[in-house]
Amino acid sequence: MLKQPFHIAELIARYLTETLTEQEKCKLEEWINESPENKALFHNLCNSEQQRLHNQKSNQYSNRQGWEEVNRKIQRSKRKHYLLQVSRYAALIVLPLMVALLVAKWPSKSIDHVVVEARSTIVPGEKRAKLTLDDGAVIDLKSAEETLVKEKDGTAIRIDSTSLSYEAKGRKVPADKISYNKIEIPRGGEYSLVLSDGTKVYLNAMSTLRFPVQFCGNKREVELVGEALFEVKKGSTPFIVKTNGTLVEVLGTTFNISSYEGEEYKATLVKGSVKIHTAQGESQLLEPSQQACIETGNRKIKVRHVDTSLYTSWVDGKIHFKDQSLEQIMKGLSRWYDMKIIYKDERLKQLRFGCNINRYKEITPFLELLERTGNVKITINEKTIIFDHSY
Repeated sequence: MLKQPFHIAELIARYLTETLTEQEKCKLEEWINESPENKALFHNLCNSEQQRLHNQKSNQYSNRQGWEEVNRKIQRSKRKHYLLQVSRYAALIVLPLMVALLVAKWPSKSIDHVVVEARSTIVPGEKRAKLTLDDGAVIDLKSAEETLVKEKDGTAIRIDSTSLSYEAKGRKVPADKISYNKIEIPRGGEYSLVLSDGTKVYLNAMSTLRFPVQFCGNKREVELVGEALFEVKKGSTPFIVKTNGTLVEVLGTTFNISSYEGEEYKATLVKGSVKIHTAQGESQLLEPSQQACIETGNRKIKVRHVDTSLYTSWVDGKIHFKDQSLEQIMKGLSRWYDMKIIYKDERLKQLRFGCNINRYKEITPFLELLERTGNVKITINEKTIIFDHSY
């Protein structure tokens, strides 16, 4: 009996592209024949009418920057027709099939009568942010045209609707004359910027970064609330991120920090090395593929090895979850899609799923696939998602 959900999802992907080996075909048939539910799920996802409907749904929405890059690569492929089809299936059918197969606690039910009671369009977030200059002036970056602004210390700030770039003019500024800027990302937003030292910062929804317009002295220090991926430019002075009573210190590296109020703190190292310091004096050095975690109300650092793509894929326009609770999944999605989540029963929060979705797609197809697992009933009321038991 096959008990490897991700492997089954891969077999179905190979089935759709007609690349199954004989051995893989036998394994897939074995899984299909294990139960009527498996057979119904397989045929529902793979019949031609269902594929046509999914493709139609996919084409209703505009692709954003991350997805456009994938399509450009697909166009260069010799098998672009098949791969384009599979890309759509992967975003809307095959990879979210993991959702149906990773439920750990609740038995599967028939999907024949699954219905989302009220349908609304919940669109993904977009590039938007608010920049506050040192003198208190506020710039709405979503509507900003490409322009050049100069701070009082002479630093040039290149502004457009998608990113900021700070260009120091080489003039050293005394510590007591440093100018600070603040960028705030709302629910349903994201933004990126390049600091004066060349460090790149990608900010996720509901995040704030306060930073000096020009670094000076023996450290480069910024303050973060929320989530950001840092690609730190290597320099002679340490780069420090202050967040929620914790310091992350580096010289040159790539790492992601998630520090939302009321949630577990996570610092995930992609490459290089970082040192985590807590207000209680504890410190921990991280190696690549390690993550430092601090639970809410507990300042002890726990270190674990992780697949870093699960925590950094949002920068590339993807959202990955692997064996996580419904509550964890929906917290992240609610910030990006700017929606409210209601659970009719607290136990529903602990259901565990895996998923892989396109960050720039409308959310309804994903919710429909969640409901097809037979473990939750979902009602969409404007921008409110209500989870209940599927009886």
